[in-house]
Amino acid sequence: MFGSGATLTFRDYVQGTWGSFATPAGRVDYIMTKARLGEDSPDPERQLTKNLAPVRELMRAEDMDFNQLLQRDLDDHRVAEDMIPYLLRRQAAGCLAFFPPIVAVLLPFRNYQPSKFPALDQRTNAGDAGAEWQQERAGTAFQVQRVLDENGRVSSANFGKLWWNKSEAQLVVLDGQHRAMALLAVERTMTNSWQQSAGGARFRSFYENKVNQLTQELRKAGTDPSTFLSGVEVPVAVCWFPEQTGEQGEPHEAARKLFVDVNKEARPPSESRIILLSDTELANVLARRMLSELRTDRCDSYLPLCAVEYDNPEENTTRSARWSVLTNIHLLKSAVDRCIFGPDRFLKNVKLKFGGRPSETGRDEFMRTQLDLASLFPDRIEDGGFIYRPEEIGNRRFPLGQKESISDRFAQTWGKAFLTLLSKIAPYAAHSRALIRLKDGWHKDDSTGLVLAHDALFSGVGVYWTLRDSYAHFQDHKQGASRAEKTDVILSWEALEARRETFESYRVREYLDSGRPIHHKQTKAAYAVFNTHACQLGLIMTLGSLWELRKGMPRGAALKDLPAFAESLVAGWNAFFSQESGKARDRRLAFNKDEISNPLNQISNMDTSQAVYFRYFWLEALLTPAAREHITPWFTDMTPLVNMVSEARELYLRLCTNQQLKALKLSRPGSKDSTLLRQAEKNASLQIMRALRDWFYMPEEAYERWFAERGTAAGSSAGSPAGEPDPSTADGLEEPVDDSLLPSQDDEDW
Repeated sequence: MFGSGATLTFRDYVQGTWGSFATPAGRVDYIMTKARLGEDSPDPERQLTKNLAPVRELMRAEDMDFNQLLQRDLDDHRVAEDMIPYLLRRQAAGCLAFFPPIVAVLLPFRNYQPSKFPALDQRTNAGDAGAEWQQERAGTAFQVQRVLDENGRVSSANFGKLWWNKSEAQLVVLDGQHRAMALLAVERTMTNSWQQSAGGARFRSFYENKVNQLTQELRKAGTDPSTFLSGVEVPVAVCWFPEQTGEQGEPHEAARKLFVDVNKEARPPSESRIILLSDTELANVLARRMLSELRTDRCDSYLPLCAVEYDNPEENTTRSARWSVLTNIHLLKSAVDRCIFGPDRFLKNVKLKFGGRPSETGRDEFMRTQLDLASLFPDRIEDGGFIYRPEEIGNRRFPLGQKESISDRFAQTWGKAFLTLLSKIAPYAAHSRALIRLKDGWHKDDSTGLVLAHDALFSGVGVYWTLRDSYAHFQDHKQGASRAEKTDVILSWEALEARRETFESYRVREYLDSGRPIHHKQTKAAYAVFNTHACQLGLIMTLGSLWELRKGMPRGAALKDLPAFAESLVAGWNAFFSQESGKARDRRLAFNKDEISNPLNQISNMDTSQAVYFRYFWLEALLTPAAREHITPWFTDMTPLVNMVSEARELYLRLCTNQQLKALKLSRPGSKDSTLLRQAEKNASLQIMRALRDWFYMPEEAYERWFAERGTAAGSSAGSPAGEPDPSTADGLEEPVDDSLLPSQDDEDW
């Protein structure tokens, strides 16, 4: 645009849009430009690619403070295996590649040691390359120029240049070192210039073969690599510190501060955001489809979308953060993972706990079976220049142009079944009704606080987290004795929290049809279980396991029947939960850990991996007389289902035995392990027997018969200490020596 204007002192430069970021902490000037690959050229964009140096190539090992702060250690494997293929490999139709801006800063170096810049001199005007410029110069280290208009003022185009002398200054990548390394590796391999980069030559072996392999693939596809790469232009913000020149300046300290600020404020995408936006995995596409079904549900067939948390920016997502929701997008993704991709052994064998790394090939094969893709795609598919064979479609390899067809098949079958369970089973239906009641009764009255609080729960994506973080910040300042006034944001959070008690009162009314204090406690304890990943995934896996049983029936299982099958399961579970009369035990509390006597639920923590035990609870409920009649039409022979429940009960007995064993070892140090193990199983078995008697209609005699005939005793099963005797040799189910290890046996008057 304005020529290169090279001088003998400064040979390297960048040009682009000039900007300044001035705050009370200081001033950062920058030029927004681009770095380009492709044919070698003296153009500044091509030269900038060569000049983007990771910190590790500029600093010696002994300069550890600065190196550590600027993340000197790069993950070369990640760059070579993920980022370079992302640049060089052809993508399927609709898959675009883009690198966000790299941030580089000009810093003074002499002989690989941090140094200082000379002081900037006074601004002067000078003609150069046919244009008039305002310029400042820091000795022979660097020079900055801004183009002037015809009136001698800085042009509104804000076009500028930054020149520097490599012997005194270097561009250091402050943010985006992995992106910059990907560009450098391609550049150095294509131009055979690894040896010219003294600090980078030792990393050549990580990249050269990979780049050559990928460029060879381009040639085989009829694409010239240089032509292809000339289209790769990466945005770069080149920064410098005009106030940190001269002997008093500390540009390296300023760089440390800027690095910390940039990385502190820039969060990596949360898992929720990846599921919402990424098409790299079919599982993400299917999980999102369930959210779309909720958004477009005009008949109120499902739970409301506001009952699902899908915008959580945090990593720990085992439990939803909002008190108003009943599930989240990670549970939906887990449902897809476990029931669509499997592997099937975790659905067929209910005695297995989660563990091991499943084969991706096996998972893909199971998905194709679960969605019956053979009937959807009988022939090969051409999509975006790629050929897909139906038997090769998988989680990471699928035709993007056909993702709607695949997600339609999922939504009409498994997706509908999953949402039916989460929407219509009694505790979840009651939660949704209470939430809708809260929403319908929320009168905002144009109050900013009430409007923001309403949006945080019902409509505004991200508003909840903004309010929460703002309130936490407010509390920190308040505790620090600094004066902090309540803004609308703080009042909004307080208004939101004030509605929690209202919601909980609605929920106990919807679930137990009561307002008694004891029922408030019991309902709260019930939802502390029902709304966990473990309980919900156990429910979803129960559907998957029973569908596997259905496949083995004489008439098999037609995928189109899956939603009706789910409706029958819902009817069975709701029949179980509705069994209550007078002072009899209210089965709506049967999964509680607290606020009831003789609970079946003895699970010490609610981690997602405990879903296999909750599957047992859901299965046990289906064998009760009232529930059983709703599922009998689907099973011509109930024996496989009875056997499945028996095996799941064995797994749960093993868990309870191990928990009892840990407690006994603490209370009886020095006792023999074999004695403690035998007693632990007695205690655990007695707990389960009482719970099944009181909550699941199993007579003690029936349980004792099962206990005596079960296939594997806890002492010799997986998970028990090796070499210990089989506790099944114990005579019957004696009362435990230490009865304090059992929950209270006193019935409560509800």
